[in-house]
Amino acid sequence: MLRKTMIIEPGGGLGNRLLTISSAYNLAKDCGITDIILLWRNNNECGCDFEDVLAGLPVPTKVKTLHFGKQSYKQLVKKGRFLGVFYKFFQMWFYKLFRAWSSRFQLLTYQDMPKEEQKSLKDKALGGKGKYVYIEAYYQFYGDLNLSGISFNKDVMERFESFKDRTGAYDAMHIRRTDNSAAIEKSPTQLFYDKIDEVAKADGCTGNGEDSSANRKKIYIATDDKGILEDLRSRYPNIICSEAREEVSRTSAEGMVFALYEMLILSGAEVLYASYGSTFTVIANAIGGNRMETLIRREQ
Repeated sequence: MLRKTMIIEPGGGLGNRLLTISSAYNLAKDCGITDIILLWRNNNECGCDFEDVLAGLPVPTKVKTLHFGKQSYKQLVKKGRFLGVFYKFFQMWFYKLFRAWSSRFQLLTYQDMPKEEQKSLKDKALGGKGKYVYIEAYYQFYGDLNLSGISFNKDVMERFESFKDRTGAYDAMHIRRTDNSAAIEKSPTQLFYDKIDEVAKADGCTGNGEDSSANRKKIYIATDDKGILEDLRSRYPNIICSEAREEVSRTSAEGMVFALYEMLILSGAEVLYASYGSTFTVIANAIGGNRMETLIRREQ
């Protein structure tokens, strides 16, 4: 049998990429494929290199980071960066040639494929002509979510361990707002306020967060809505904690490193309260194996 090489190109944000990586390595394992190439796109959806957030994968893998530039041709011309225009053009041109070439052996996938179609996917990977198997996705499509073989950037891990040491036991919430309309509709903000009140009361704390114990358990807040975080810090000064100091963008390496840091913090919580449809919390829960409760509005 011809020895196969799998080319994986995960898309979307960090959480989506980890879902794809998990599925692809599950498939590779079932197919006996050990030669793997990972194409990592540093773009506006995930503005960092592989090494900025990840340190290792389930099997030895050749990683190639693709830089297409995060500015449009128009922006580059406006700034007089004509060499940047040519560099972006040729990078994109070569990438289009690659996509045309790889389409011949691309495995077609979709999110949460049923078991019978997963088996068919395995058969296609093994039975296809040629040496290569190409997968481009941004979701989970094969097997159960398994991140046990993935390791994260050492510096970020050390920062996370330092947070745990100084914080002690804590719960966490991920309040997903901005462009996620499903999370806003099904997990309205008031549910998180109500849950904080409930947890605080059970922990012997008054409604405004006043507490006689300096060692009470904190609730870490991760959110993409700065206004909610500021309000929670004001209402519950002795309960709420957060490492967010200023807004960071996922288009930058700094922003993605902080996103990973918060994901790890969520993974270390005793109880993780999630927004509906949040990939971020699904990944955090898979990393930490903690108890996760999705706050969903009851239908009237």
